[in-house]
Amino acid sequence: MQQGWLKDVLPFIAIAAVIALRWRGMKKARRLRIGMLWIVPLLVGVAISMALIAMPPTALGWLAFAAGLAAGAAVGWQRARLMHLQRDPESGELMMRQTPAALLLILAIFAIRRLVDPGGGGAAADGELAPTALLLTDGLLGFAVAMVIALRVTLYLRARAH
Repeated sequence: MQQGWLKDVLPFIAIAAVIALRWRGMKKARRLRIGMLWIVPLLVGVAISMALIAMPPTALGWLAFAAGLAAGAAVGWQRARLMHLQRDPESGELMMRQTPAALLLILAIFAIRRLVDPGGGGAAADGELAPTALLLTDGLLGFAVAMVIALRVTLYLRARAH
């Protein structure tokens, strides 16, 4: 009984801790290194490609992946638009600061994820992943890769124009 309660609460504790740390660091602008924006999308793309090769989705899984790509691209683009870019008056470097709206967008995504699949997708009685869990995983893989790429591409385009 105790372990089940901890399993339900632990994700919320982790999310709250991450959000609290991000909220605290939101006040400080950090340098935006334009030349380094491609690294994270490359790493995420390779990791997700390896996951898709290791366990190829079904036709419905590819549809979920495509839907995740569309949603992730929209969220990444919007999140990048919500970030504040400015030039440092002393050094002339481009600085980036996350806005509360960008952080609230991430919180909304976690809430939607919980509403869509409150049980976490879980495993079937025989230990196999439930079909809904596999579809959700395929969709979230697409969402993750598209969000990271759209965020970084949009930041790059905004930084070039700034």
